Amino acid sequence: MSFPKQIFLLFFFISGSTQVFGASFPVLPEVQVYHTVGSRGSNYSTGALGLSLHLYDEPTGPGRYLHLLALSIPAKTAAWKSRVGDLFLSENGTGFEIGVHDQWVSPSGKGATLSLRKIQWPKVRQGDTDTGEATSDILHMGWSWISGTPIITVWLMGLDIATLNLPHDRKLEMQFALGMRTAF
Repeated sequence: MSFPKQIFLLFFFISGSTQVFGASFPVLPEVQVYHTVGSRGSNYSTGALGLSLHLYDEPTGPGRYLHLLALSIPAKTAAWKSRVGDLFLSENGTGFEIGVHDQWVSPSGKGATLSLRKIQWPKVRQGDTDTGEATSDILHMGWSWISGTPIITVWLMGLDIATLNLPHDRKLEMQFALGMRTAF
């Protein structure tokens, strides 16, 4: 069997049995995809890949995880161009997220996240003019829940407070996000 197939099968096994895997090994892979819209015009999709480190389980409460994610934001998603504030992306954006995630056993499948995100927008433009680079500093508050048994999808919803450091302006923006992530 080729190496890429072995990696795929390992990832499939890990993602399919995260409870068993998490009990014996406290580092879990995490994959997220979500779409964000903002009060100042932001509209972009994000893919995230990273690791969650199982810190501890509360005796009567949730399990706590520390997660670190690498973020990738394409300049164009399906039928629309990505925007940050009132500017369009000319190149893909990148960033990282670090935060804590609580996962409840009772009620089963509920979770909450508090994290910080830093996004670098290397090239933004207004109309046909490139205006330079921008950054975003984001405080993310998220909630997750599982739909159905067996676990098919873990849904995400986020409410974010973002500081947009644009080339000629600085704006505060409220953002709303919906997406999916791997189960753990």
